[in-house]
Amino acid sequence: MTRNELDDAICNETWSLPIAWVGFQLLIMSVLVVAGVSILVQTLAGHAGPPLWFLAIWFGALGWNVYWWLFRVAYRVDLVGETLQWKAPFNSGALPVSAITGVGRFFGAFFTCVLRAHGHQSVVVFTQLRSFEPMLAALHRLNPAVPPHQ
Repeated sequence: MTRNELDDAICNETWSLPIAWVGFQLLIMSVLVVAGVSILVQTLAGHAGPPLWFLAIWFGALGWNVYWWLFRVAYRVDLVGETLQWKAPFNSGALPVSAITGVGRFFGAFFTCVLRAHGHQSVVVFTQLRSFEPMLAALHRLNPAVPPHQ
């Protein structure tokens, strides 16, 4: 690789969802928590309510969604030099581009992109609202293991 090719490969790229999306996620999760807690309080107070197995499923599903949507699914991904920095509403991290070993889908969902890296936490991105292709192309220039498109 020549010096000019290296300079072209080491670039800055940013991908992000609209900031309103983060607010929407927080609003939905808050409504689900408040609804679950109020149903639980009403049930424990002896009022008619759903059976306890329903509440167990409710809080299990809520916990799953809170974990993924608020702690793991990135709403912003920045490529700075040779480091991929990501941000979720309540979590963030960095991943060396050279560590990325592949790209896939989250449980087969066509509107997601998962950047897998051995020895690092995978980066999950919700791509339905904005194309992730420019970021993949930039990552491919730095690491051929990343396909330029999904």
